[in-house]
Amino acid sequence: MTFYQRRAFMFFFILLFIIIAPTIVFLAKGYRFDLKNGIFVFSGSITLKSVPRDIEVSLNNKKQDEKKINYINNSYTINGLRPGKYTLKCEKDGYTSWEKNIEVHSGISTEFWNILLFPKKDNQELSIHTPDKDIKQFFLSPRDEKEVVFFSENEGKREVYLLNTKTNETEKIFETEEFFFLDPAEEENVEWSSDNKHIFIPFRNNENIKTYIIAKIRKEQIEDPINLNEIFNGKETDAVAKTATISTKKTPDEIKHDVSFKKVRWMFDKTDELVVLTENNELYYLNFNNPEGKILIDQQISSFNFAGNRIYYAQLPNNIVWEIKNNNIETKRQITSQSFPSEGGSTELTVYDEHRLTIKNENNGNLFIFNEEKEKNEIITKNITSDTKGVQFSDDGKKLLYWTDTEIWFLMLRDWDVQPVRKKGDHELVTRFSVPLKNVQWMNSYENIIFSAGNKIKSAEIDIRDHINIVDIMESPRDFENRDFFYNKGSQTLFFRNQENEINILKSIVIIDSLGLFGLGN
Repeated sequence: MTFYQRRAFMFFFILLFIIIAPTIVFLAKGYRFDLKNGIFVFSGSITLKSVPRDIEVSLNNKKQDEKKINYINNSYTINGLRPGKYTLKCEKDGYTSWEKNIEVHSGISTEFWNILLFPKKDNQELSIHTPDKDIKQFFLSPRDEKEVVFFSENEGKREVYLLNTKTNETEKIFETEEFFFLDPAEEENVEWSSDNKHIFIPFRNNENIKTYIIAKIRKEQIEDPINLNEIFNGKETDAVAKTATISTKKTPDEIKHDVSFKKVRWMFDKTDELVVLTENNELYYLNFNNPEGKILIDQQISSFNFAGNRIYYAQLPNNIVWEIKNNNIETKRQITSQSFPSEGGSTELTVYDEHRLTIKNENNGNLFIFNEEKEKNEIITKNITSDTKGVQFSDDGKKLLYWTDTEIWFLMLRDWDVQPVRKKGDHELVTRFSVPLKNVQWMNSYENIIFSAGNKIKSAEIDIRDHINIVDIMESPRDFENRDFFYNKGSQTLFFRNQENEINILKSIVIIDSLGLFGLGN
């Protein structure tokens, strides 16, 4: 090779180095060459977290090679994407799919943190718990995620059972011929004391008066049940055995002077103390072991609720909301100043804390929100909508879920800096159906909801980027009514009533793969 050839090769490789080295550096730093515009652009990425974890990810209908996907901090990341529009799809055999049209931006990771894929029918773990009992209503127990309380009837008797859903063993804890179960539409719960050692069960008596039976509860029975109405009204009542009945026969004069109840709740962490709202709108503190010492908290009360160690109540005629600590009347403090009108004086108060609460008019469903942000010296009070059926705050208090017969909405109460970024006051429609929507509940992430529409149980995300993914979880032979199913966030299990052989039996399915440490999918 001649001197000039060597010199030519040297200059060639120098030139090649000058061209290739910057390109490698640009690529290493995340830049990609845009052939259309003839320039280097800073690439973007996609980050996603799903349950279940092991899924197939496709971009523009092209499956992504696992080698191109980094799994860091329990999330998938696809790096080096040119800015632009993509169709992102997540799939797994035997599960529902998830898909969105997304946009990747230069130098930014487009993030999706709450992708849920649900087992399809043939992949669901279905359990049948009560094949021979007609379930009238059921309630999840707070003392054991495997335990359920359910109501049944047999030969003219109303029966209350405990069910272990792992072994399917049932134990009758109470029965009565005198009392009748409340309609599920009244949305009254079987309630446990905070230490799970006492329980009260709502009924109606022969005069259609709401009646509460309260007692200690053991593993297999309730002990020494008492009629709360009778001790509140100063009448003597004998403790009865679990299979006995309590007499409710009264003279017309006794019925006339008896005070009946609108609502009863356990008092925070107490085992023998209750807060009672009467039909004549009086709010009482009551220790059922010392009923003669009951304390009148306030009068003209339309509704009450708890948050922390405080009682909140709305007072007629304008439904101004007040707060007291524990049962100490001297700590009474006014929370709201604006009027929340109600027709007929019947409302439902839902409280997250002293800064966030709602009042729903029971007659027309008008929903009022009180949202205070002290750091910004800002208070928002307004009527959100009418015909509301129910509301739920998210666990962190930053979102409010509410629904009518045919629509589900959410309202942002605080700024949300995680993608999808939202601002306080953002008000978004999740879904609209032509059939009544019922059993609406937040799911574990508070970025997904579960609800029934006709005879189907569905789940929807609240990520409004592109379309909202809504999937069917299961289908029943008949339409689901209020309280026909409950979702247990801890075990990710859906318990539901299902008609079979002309009776309603209790079934369950696991709808989300087991969550590992810190709530991360396995």
